[in-house]
Amino acid sequence: MFLAPFEQLKRKPAFERKERNAEELLFQILFDDHGAYLETVNRNLRVIAADYRQYSGPVREVLRALETIQQKNSFVIDWEKNPDQVYLADYDFLLWQLRECSNLVNEQGKNLLFAPGEGKIIVRLEGESPLQGQVILQHENQEFTNWQLISESYLLSENQIYQVKPLGSNFKHLPLFQASVPVPDVEKYLSLLFSSFPEVMVQYRDYQTVTLPEPLPPQPTLIFEKIDENNALYLRVTQVLPNFDVDFLEQYEVDKIVNLNDLENTISVRPVAYQPYADLVNEVVSLVTGKTKSKKALHSFYQEDNLLVIPEPIARDFLRNQLPYLLHKYQLFGAEKLKSYKIAAVKPKLLLMLRSSIDFLEGDASLELQGQKFSLFDVIQQYHKNRYIQLSDGTQAILNEKYIQRLERLFKKKKDKVKLSFFDLPLVEELLEEKIANEYFARSRDVFQGFNDLKKKKVKLPAVQAQLRPYQEQGFKWLHYLHQHQLGGCLADDMGLGKTLQAITMLSTVYPAQQQPSLIVMPKSLLFNWENELRKFNPALTSYTYYATTRDLAEAVKHHLILTTYAILRNDIEKFKEQAFYYTILDESQNAKNLNSQVSKAVLLLNGQHRLALSGTPVENNLTELYTLFRYLNPAMFGSADEFNRYYTLPIQQNSDKEVAAELRRKVYPFILRRLKKDVIQELPSKIEQTLFVEMAEEQQRLYEERRRYYQTFLKNQIIQEGIQKAQFFILQALTELRQIASVPESKSDNLVSSAKREVLLENILDAAANGHKMLVFTNFLNGMELIGQDLNQAGIDFVEMTGSTSTRTRQERVTRFQQDPQCRVFLMTLKTGGVGLNLTAADMVFIFDPWWNTAAENQAIDRAHRIGQDKTVFSYRLITKNTIEEKIMHLQEKKKELFANIIASDSASIKSLSETDIEFMLGA
Repeated sequence: MFLAPFEQLKRKPAFERKERNAEELLFQILFDDHGAYLETVNRNLRVIAADYRQYSGPVREVLRALETIQQKNSFVIDWEKNPDQVYLADYDFLLWQLRECSNLVNEQGKNLLFAPGEGKIIVRLEGESPLQGQVILQHENQEFTNWQLISESYLLSENQIYQVKPLGSNFKHLPLFQASVPVPDVEKYLSLLFSSFPEVMVQYRDYQTVTLPEPLPPQPTLIFEKIDENNALYLRVTQVLPNFDVDFLEQYEVDKIVNLNDLENTISVRPVAYQPYADLVNEVVSLVTGKTKSKKALHSFYQEDNLLVIPEPIARDFLRNQLPYLLHKYQLFGAEKLKSYKIAAVKPKLLLMLRSSIDFLEGDASLELQGQKFSLFDVIQQYHKNRYIQLSDGTQAILNEKYIQRLERLFKKKKDKVKLSFFDLPLVEELLEEKIANEYFARSRDVFQGFNDLKKKKVKLPAVQAQLRPYQEQGFKWLHYLHQHQLGGCLADDMGLGKTLQAITMLSTVYPAQQQPSLIVMPKSLLFNWENELRKFNPALTSYTYYATTRDLAEAVKHHLILTTYAILRNDIEKFKEQAFYYTILDESQNAKNLNSQVSKAVLLLNGQHRLALSGTPVENNLTELYTLFRYLNPAMFGSADEFNRYYTLPIQQNSDKEVAAELRRKVYPFILRRLKKDVIQELPSKIEQTLFVEMAEEQQRLYEERRRYYQTFLKNQIIQEGIQKAQFFILQALTELRQIASVPESKSDNLVSSAKREVLLENILDAAANGHKMLVFTNFLNGMELIGQDLNQAGIDFVEMTGSTSTRTRQERVTRFQQDPQCRVFLMTLKTGGVGLNLTAADMVFIFDPWWNTAAENQAIDRAHRIGQDKTVFSYRLITKNTIEEKIMHLQEKKKELFANIIASDSASIKSLSETDIEFMLGA
């Protein structure tokens, strides 16, 4: 067990310090069992206060400091003898003065140097079970695992001393965390770590550390230790945290508790709100002794701290009459030891008589307790009233509280019957004997087992103009299986893995045979991308983009697919709810995540035979979003929002209940297909490039058209009068201004017109950051950098930025931070700045905010991430504003690939290669 080394963390007296002499500390750092101290290199050196001025400034300052220490502690300085050491941990300030001493050496006599800047401590958990905990000293681009503590602020590695943020009074315990950790003990390990070092950075898989301000109160607990030969009851009063051993809080002094949330991949750190032990013990003692009629037995009652030894007469009365009052506040351990007192911990047997309904099973449910049969809801009611069930032979049956809570989650009351959701059948089956399970759950078992057999299942792919990768074929099989069984699901692949293609492939099996149209709802930024993907992968699928003022639902339903936005759906829901759809598909379904929003309410009114959601971040902030998603996909899966919060959200998020979290995961697991890029890395090429099309808002379009018409007329006249060669300056000016309006119209409108691209970029960055990705964002315009930086700050995305004016030292600091700090998600820079000499392999996503025709420069920028040392596929996205010069240049590049492939000069040089026809094409309507 990893906990063995942590015995030193238990509440023990601090080390007793011997009185030590101070002077033999000036030049050499040595270590013993108590830590780091200093000795002089020259044993023959004799130093007294009057001699200080003969030494150099730094040495003289250290000697003066040591004289102060000597006077304060009544030390006798004698350099010819071997005095006691002065420990640097006790006099941390000496290290500031020793920084300037050139004669500071290590044990081998080699010079020690102080590293510039500040390092950081990272605790990394790697490997399988058991995990290996490594404490790493990180400084700039280097990591050190071989280090020694000098004080709470300094560490020594090799021949350098590194300063870190103060580790606090527990700093000597840091080496204990270099330990082997079984996976079940990770939360204990991290709780001890954060209690000792609250500011330390932890790296564990792809989990993010989240600090929660709300304290977690431990559960007051009664532990029945034993019944002795005199039938006396040994009762311990303590406090226990969920998911932790009953003795953990008594063994270790922790003030922080850590829980791993596997649903959201977070490490939650919360303060512990202890109740005073004395108050708990006194409460129990008063109930044990306060109402006893046996005064004689009171003489045998014994208390030692939180352990009570209760003689039989008092114990019997306490267990029968007073214990039920405590059970509403206290949890019990060791109830199986109370048989002699006619109290029994009973394992119930669940009995069912059910018949099938549409989405539910209905009928009777009962529990058998030691041969006695009780109605399920009678047991639940009696349990909440008394905390035990009274059996006919006088035994008080104590049931497992989590078992009762599980029954409440699974079974709903319908008059005098029970109702059970189809989606809960696998969970109920776990509670039944095999014979009964076979009788009622054969069909449902086949459906749920089918999800596990999909890899072996053969399905004919429809005709689409794409070669699906193996994971995409698997995604299509999953979608097809949901379709067959009329189940809703969420395709939750990571950004860039082709969710749209997989959905189009599924729709291609339905159309053209199906007569009913299907509705696809998305953010407006995706409308043009869906149009392009449909044309690219299956032009036979007809589509109507239901958007803008000319939208016509009567015309739209004549097509296979209707594409619209969440905003339009909300505004036109009265029309949409009257239309029957074959499929309703929500792309970026997190846009309908807010339970009480108008968009979420509109989505629920849609009438579709099949329901599907696409999202790279199905659960962004809390489990209520998961409920909102499945209320749309499979309405029968959960009850009301209040029930979901009571049965799932509160136990998981407030109490960190692992069993409830595991149950919820099992319940939704078949209906969410989630693949991250790292999961399918072997199936991906090393680099994938995509284009994101953006539509201008009305104000931006108006501004763009005004300037486009102006330059179209102006340049036509210039070229006629002066010729195209002499018009180069004006051509560059025109193209540059139109590019700015297409990307950052704020710079040409005194911030009155907003960029549509910024909204799309931020959506994608938030999506990628939620999935743990790091990104490079390139722009040509400083205005763009400023505005994007503002957006990132407002969204709470940590980032660094770099322009041509950034100094070399600052560049390196920012590169190091981006590469090493897991919280730093975005590196924002100009295209030219980022094009040369940077190695940014921590990023696996690149956004070109305002593309230009110099694709060589863009490729150089993308290669900042895609180069030696990169072990992930790099996804690059070019943002193109529709109906602007950007789209025209993209088409021109496609037509004249050879021309642009030969352009390696600056932007202005490439303009010379454009003809008058090219200029007219780019500036034309």
